[in-house]
Amino acid sequence: MKKTDNPKRQAILDAAKRAFISHGYSGASVEAIAEAAPVSKPTLYNHFKSKQDLFAAVIECQCQALLNTLNSVQTEADDPVVGLSAIAHAFVDLVYADEALQLYRLIIAEQQQFPELGELIYRSGPVPVLRLMSSYLAKLHERNIVNISDLETSSHLFLDMLNGDQHFRCLLGLQTGLTNQEKQRLVDSVVAFFLKGHGYEA
Repeated sequence: MKKTDNPKRQAILDAAKRAFISHGYSGASVEAIAEAAPVSKPTLYNHFKSKQDLFAAVIECQCQALLNTLNSVQTEADDPVVGLSAIAHAFVDLVYADEALQLYRLIIAEQQQFPELGELIYRSGPVPVLRLMSSYLAKLHERNIVNISDLETSSHLFLDMLNGDQHFRCLLGLQTGLTNQEKQRLVDSVVAFFLKGHGYEA
């Protein structure tokens, strides 16, 4: 059985996400999470070694749809517009979601008191995303579809362009997410700009 197919594990993750968002990392107790799941504390610890491990799993779970998309485009046709658009849509849906914004604010708020959270979260979310992104771009480069001299930099660049000022405004509470039209416009412009900068000719 896959981890994501385990109903008790998923119930713990759902309860933990609600607890972390409502009470912060320091304020969310393992006991309360187990009770909300509802499972026993030993059952919770059978799935997650510690509260840190549980928090990392919550972030990993949030990124799962994006990781699934990145995995799927590895085997698709050689059309980078289709592949990059799929990745961009999954990424935008993730980072502009209300829960993701709340978790991001939580991480920043807790960072000073729990400095280990920063590295933990980076390993759980951005690292696997960037690794798969680089792998996809490498395949496009090997097929001479695009010209990419620095895979890591280009991977960062693509995802960073999808964040930008609008994402910062959402984090500050100056706007509430993006409409579907705004998402489509952002994805189309970033994909077109990225491909033009990497020598793609349709």
